[in-house]
Amino acid sequence: MGEETLTLRKAWGVYDRWLNDPRVEFYPEPRGLEAGFREATAPFAGKAASKLVGDCYLLAYAKHSHAALVTFDRALYDLTRKQDHSAVIPS
Repeated sequence: MGEETLTLRKAWGVYDRWLNDPRVEFYPEPRGLEAGFREATAPFAGKAASKLVGDCYLLAYAKHSHAALVTFDRALYDLTRKQDHSAVIPS
């Protein structure tokens, strides 16, 4: 990320643009997500809680919502594909 990292002000600006983009939809957390979250974290139960916790949450959310996961993060993309779920890295 480095030089491409946004300030929080600029990041909020991007978020605000997304809110006004008709192609973007935001969904509330689905009921029953916890079971999928626990399932996604199970293979890492012996590891220290790390970035994997957030990645597993996003994966569980996408699976539970029947949505493709869109990410710029190659590790999250690989984890999602490894768990046989649809993932996209935008070009």
